[in-house]
Amino acid sequence: MKTVYVPIPSYPWPRVFSPFTEFPEEEKWLKEDYGFLEEKTRNRYGKQQLYDFVFNMWPVTSNPEIMRPILRCGYYHTIMDDYVGIMPLDELKAFADRTYEIMLEKDPQPDEIGIFRQMAAARKEWIANGMPLFWIERMAREFQEYFTYGVMEETPFKLSNTYPSIGRYLLIRMYSIGQKVFVNLTEAAMGQALPVHIHEHPTMNRLRELQSMIIAIQNDFASIRKELATDNETLNIILVVMHEYKVPLEEAIVESLKIHDEMVREIDSITTCLPDFGFYQEMVEDYIYHVKIMIHGLNAFYYESGTKRYTQEGFAIAKYGTDEQSLDLEIKHVDREYWIKNLKNNNKLV
Repeated sequence: MKTVYVPIPSYPWPRVFSPFTEFPEEEKWLKEDYGFLEEKTRNRYGKQQLYDFVFNMWPVTSNPEIMRPILRCGYYHTIMDDYVGIMPLDELKAFADRTYEIMLEKDPQPDEIGIFRQMAAARKEWIANGMPLFWIERMAREFQEYFTYGVMEETPFKLSNTYPSIGRYLLIRMYSIGQKVFVNLTEAAMGQALPVHIHEHPTMNRLRELQSMIIAIQNDFASIRKELATDNETLNIILVVMHEYKVPLEEAIVESLKIHDEMVREIDSITTCLPDFGFYQEMVEDYIYHVKIMIHGLNAFYYESGTKRYTQEGFAIAKYGTDEQSLDLEIKHVDREYWIKNLKNNNKLV
């Protein structure tokens, strides 16, 4: 069987380790509030170690009261993302509208799926921890945009098993990866929300756009085996590059990593020459530090935690999706140095 080597993305930013190694409540949440999922799917989530990606992305958070709603959100957003997968658009819109209502103020009804109870609980905990209403509204808006500009834009490509252009892919995945929601949790982890005029500054907007696209590509590299083996998974940078450039898998990996690395360089370029934010300068610099360690931390989760999220035994099936099929090649993730050496040895470095 042919082996295709996939490089593990790397970053020039710190790798910080969380004081948390477990959070007992997450097992209770999975059991009590995710019963609407098939037992097979719930068992697979048990193998994914989702708590570990949250600990890796917000590793400076040591207060369990602050970590609890962040962890809830990590779970419900990840499971929601899997669940809505290729859901019909009318059903998806209803789900999105209900999410927006619950994120703002409306508690779920007893007969609604437990994912909404988790969302309502997190909202109340954030308010109790002092997060302002404008931040809660920002979270609700980002969720709405995740559905509208992300998941709903992906669905036609998935249903028709077609590919967007690279430019369109980046715009869609910037929203569908969910990081425009998750990056707000940086403020919750810091215990203070960026003022609106700071949050909306073009520098900060661009930072979040780059963070989202980098994590989308990072995720695509980690999940490439699953997406090669699963129907309707066409929104992966490597597959999109293969389709647009008409190149084999190995060359598409090279080109995709170039796109990723250019964005990493742009983050460093804009954050080493910041505008004068006056009174908020230190807060902005702390926020940027958190955003960088989020990127590095999530990447580490894929390769160091032992998660089964992208293996055949662990990946979750969307509500209307299909299980993974067998592949006639092996995907092996390796560090950059090994990958480059292998490409040179096989005359495939382009």
